Amino acid sequence: MHLNVNLSSETSLKELQDFLYAKSQENKAFTGLLEAVASEITIVTAIHNIKSNKGSKTAGVDKVKMDKYLQMPKDEVVTLVQNNLQRYLPKPARRVYIDKGNGKKRSLGIPTILDRIIQECIRIIIEPICEARFYPHSYGFRPYRAQKHAIADIVHTINLPAKPQNKAVFALEGDIRGCFDNINHRILLQKLWKIGIHDKRIITLIRQTLKAGYVEYDILYHSNVGTPQGGIISPLLSNVYLNDFDWYVGRQYCEPHRVCKQKNNDIARLRNQGKNQKYNFRYADDWIILTSKRYEAERMKRELTKYFRYRLKLELSEEKTKITDMRENGAEFLGFVIRAGKPRLADKNSEKLVGKPFPNMVKLSAKVTKVCDEIHAMKRMKHTSDRVAQIQYINSMIMGIAEYFKIGICSKAFNALDNRIYISCYYTWKRLYPDAAMRMKLPLCRLNNLPHRHEGYQAKTYAIEYQNMWIGITRACLTHSQHAKYPLNQKITPYTAEGRSLYLRQCKRNKRLPLDRPSVNTDTDLRMSAYSNSIYNFEYFMNREYAFNRDKWKCRCCGTDLSYRQDRHCHHVNRRLPLEKINQVSNLAWVCRDCHLKIHSNRVPVNVDAKIKQKILKFRDKLDKAKSTSE
Repeated sequence: MHLNVNLSSETSLKELQDFLYAKSQENKAFTGLLEAVASEITIVTAIHNIKSNKGSKTAGVDKVKMDKYLQMPKDEVVTLVQNNLQRYLPKPARRVYIDKGNGKKRSLGIPTILDRIIQECIRIIIEPICEARFYPHSYGFRPYRAQKHAIADIVHTINLPAKPQNKAVFALEGDIRGCFDNINHRILLQKLWKIGIHDKRIITLIRQTLKAGYVEYDILYHSNVGTPQGGIISPLLSNVYLNDFDWYVGRQYCEPHRVCKQKNNDIARLRNQGKNQKYNFRYADDWIILTSKRYEAERMKRELTKYFRYRLKLELSEEKTKITDMRENGAEFLGFVIRAGKPRLADKNSEKLVGKPFPNMVKLSAKVTKVCDEIHAMKRMKHTSDRVAQIQYINSMIMGIAEYFKIGICSKAFNALDNRIYISCYYTWKRLYPDAAMRMKLPLCRLNNLPHRHEGYQAKTYAIEYQNMWIGITRACLTHSQHAKYPLNQKITPYTAEGRSLYLRQCKRNKRLPLDRPSVNTDTDLRMSAYSNSIYNFEYFMNREYAFNRDKWKCRCCGTDLSYRQDRHCHHVNRRLPLEKINQVSNLAWVCRDCHLKIHSNRVPVNVDAKIKQKILKFRDKLDKAKSTSE
């Protein structure tokens, strides 16, 4: 299927993504994708996605950050990206190393900003095609999916009604040795073609991205295998590479070929062929297969060892790929230990088994150690303000750990975490305030930070008094466990109207998804962006669309509907800010022409409603204050 693309707005881009997803489900292949990738709408959307990420402040080998492109004229940026797409020669990534938490280091490649923009443009167009073909029980690096969905799916599978001898209690835990560093480029490109991407120009762009190499200590290394970890498109490519493995296992039982009209009949057919149930779950390069017989798990291990070696050119780790009886030992997956045990209120003679996910105490202990190290770091801080800021950072770490593990049976783990933190706080406060440490131990409900979280709790914690407020350390046990009753609805996807609606319902959100950015840029406006070093740069024309949405398409002063008015103006609240800050969304406000003239006028508005007058004077005061500060 050849695409004839003419994107006019972000809405048309979303409609194209929905179309690609729907047709890909019908096993259609696509050409003409490069025109969609090189569209101005796609490029602007890609830059929006990247600049909202903290990584936009990190430079690649060319030492250029996102701010440079945001401060260029819009036409120059779009033309630059389009020209690079026509003759794409990506720069090598800058190699850095990050701590994996187990004493080892993980390599990370940081592409240049321009390469990130191009990769994001490609991802925006090809992801719907790939998503339609991906295995339903794959959860890593996919939109609207997270680790909690994988854990819930495993627990739900263990809970499925079955005879004791048919319970899926044997787990084959898989570990691929250096998965992302050893992906075969030729096989990956073949799989992209097989999944429906038949535009050879896109295949060529991805091939060049894979072979760009990396720079470490000013030495260039070429990459003949592997995907560039840290690249925007790398997670999608890794899912494409492992997708056939998912279906290879899943077709044997969990997701059969639906030869029969009903799935139950299909499962019965497979059972009559002597095939026991197998359920495959994957998150990135971590995977686990559940089955009801140990000999089936052992057979699968031998079979998959050959499959990875000869079909995917990857190796399974013999030491870490193991078979676990979840009735005796827990299977380790994504930081949890998943066991199959009796329900809490079951009779002693009951043979019923349910899945029980517990936090992995070894991994949790490593995270708690980092929190305790941050607490001890307060001893070296001399100013109270620095200590308060450190407490806020420590609280964010505690709540982050609690949010991750709250989907499991976590009460004992959280109490152990809180006890270790409490002891670290005791010795830290005793060192900092030897005479007042006990006085600084307060009930949680008396703290001024995180009031909604601490309300009504009398358990004591350590705090610091700052500007007549008590700022203290929170507790993980205040985050209550939240078990998923049902696995993820497989219809949830960002590429159908039904999927987006289900996502909002799952998240229990009353508000709708973010509005599309309306086109508020006229030809006259765009001519203003052609001047270099002007405040009307690319960032201005991107962010004012977001500001228009934020202001609900109405004048901030008088409330007039600006949807169809040509005399609408985008006002800079503070015109004295530096170029990298003046066009942030918070500094832009949409007003009608009359209100804009009154804001910049020296006369006090007369015959104007009191509320409107107050808003106009407020904007004028901000302008005057900024002017006096700069002078």
